[in-house]
Amino acid sequence: MRIHELDPSIGSYRSHTFNTVGAVIITSTRKVRIRKAILNRQFKDPELVSEKDLLLIAGS
Repeated sequence: MRIHELDPSIGSYRSHTFNTVGAVIITSTRKVRIRKAILNRQFKDPELVSEKDLLLIAGS
């Protein structure tokens, strides 16, 4: 996970679920919520997801 490179306290990926807003990623240390718009950018072209986006996700 790119977020883990910026914030190792995120922990390791365990599983995920989707909801109407986006995805909830469950890690070894917490849950991380990611909006659909960012998920779409990540799948289409990961370079479009900025470090700023990743830091905001890590802080949520």
